[in-house]
Amino acid sequence: MKKVKIVFTDLDSTLTKDHGKIDIKNKTIIDKLANIGIPVVLNTGRPLSYVIPICKRNGLSHYVITSNGAEIYNMANKKVIYQSIISHENMLFLDDLVKKHKMLFMANGINKRYTNKTDALGLAFVSSLSEINDQISQVVVESLNIDDMVLLRKDLENSTLKIVNKTKHVTENKLLYYDIVNNEVSKGEAIKILCNYLNIELDRTMAIGDSNNDIDMFKVAGYKVAVSNGTIELKALADTITLSNEEDGVAIVLNQLYSNLK
Repeated sequence: MKKVKIVFTDLDSTLTKDHGKIDIKNKTIIDKLANIGIPVVLNTGRPLSYVIPICKRNGLSHYVITSNGAEIYNMANKKVIYQSIISHENMLFLDDLVKKHKMLFMANGINKRYTNKTDALGLAFVSSLSEINDQISQVVVESLNIDDMVLLRKDLENSTLKIVNKTKHVTENKLLYYDIVNNEVSKGEAIKILCNYLNIELDRTMAIGDSNNDIDMFKVAGYKVAVSNGTIELKALADTITLSNEEDGVAIVLNQLYSNLK
């Protein structure tokens, strides 16, 4: 752990507690690590517009990976380091699927998000994906109908798109979602790109996560940490299993890292 130079962490159910907030214990140790030159970089499926204020409030690195690895952004100079853009043809393909299965959608661009939800605050309303004249890196589709979700998954099987994240706990009357990106996109590939950009060796990275979309982070990171509320598949790949997000598991492992580096 002494050789770690950069930390990548998932957000939901990893860095945040179940109410969606980052505990002061996490913020305190993130600040301490920043003071000795160890950035803590958010690597999340959330869109850029959602995470920028979170990063600023909690001392997280000005580098951020969003949309499950489809975007890498430098908040300090407002520079896009990397973006995997869904092609116009694939946007039309997804538009057909959304209409076919009567789904809701949210489409992530760097500066704006688009949706067909009429009650969504802070998002630009469009009635279809085909109306969007912007570079989109991730489309989130939602439905209450699990059968439609299964059919859409089959429709994507022979495409150049993939489902990189999905609803973790399916219950009756719960709105289900898929995060859809280009095939080459993953949180792990984004770590490779950013580390190459920053000239940091992959074996000097730490990755912290809870879900199966964090598996690709674990495949490339030098040191892998799963929170105890994580999936069985992810924990099987971990070097360390810390306490759960509700028990400040991230703060515990980051404090251990800080102690080892001093």
